Amino acid sequence: MGGQLRLPKSELRQLFVSAWDRRDRAEVRDASRAVCGWIVRLEAFRRAINLVAYVAQRGEIDPSGVVDVALGLGKTLYFPRVVEPGIQFLEASPGDLTPGSYGIPEPRSGRPLPRSESAVLFLVPGLAFDQEGRRLGRGGGHYDRTLALYPRGLRAGLVAEIQLAPGLPSDSWDQPVDAVVTERRLVWSAARPGIKENLT
Repeated sequence: MGGQLRLPKSELRQLFVSAWDRRDRAEVRDASRAVCGWIVRLEAFRRAINLVAYVAQRGEIDPSGVVDVALGLGKTLYFPRVVEPGIQFLEASPGDLTPGSYGIPEPRSGRPLPRSESAVLFLVPGLAFDQEGRRLGRGGGHYDRTLALYPRGLRAGLVAEIQLAPGLPSDSWDQPVDAVVTERRLVWSAARPGIKENLT
């Protein structure tokens, strides 16, 4: 896929979504379960008091397995709510979510995640990531704008192995993740030196 990575981001999005769509439901389910298995074994997950999750959309790993474990451990859960031009991370349980912007389930209300919070693990969705922590999202910039407000939390990008790219284009406003987790491996990036030690 090396040559294809020189395509514009819009074309890369179509490429990675198409690759995902070619997988059957069992493959997608098994990949999501395996990624969640990696996450819940992380010391960073065990030590995090707060977990920011999301509801998976087309082309994304489903983090519900991590959410279930976090609930059992008494962690505080947050989910994104679109508030243009970005998102808010609001405290909520999965049962509190209702279809909101773009038809994606989100909290109607809830306590916002404090910007000073450091004991937090962000599960970050993406259509693709590379090993340097660069992310290909859906193009709205919502996550990039909001993650920039939370420099102290640890960010884990969840993606299927087929969507782990050798390299992705990056803009100055893009927010990298600290680790990329696939069904086969966990890759720590060097995008934000020192952040890993916050929770590991």
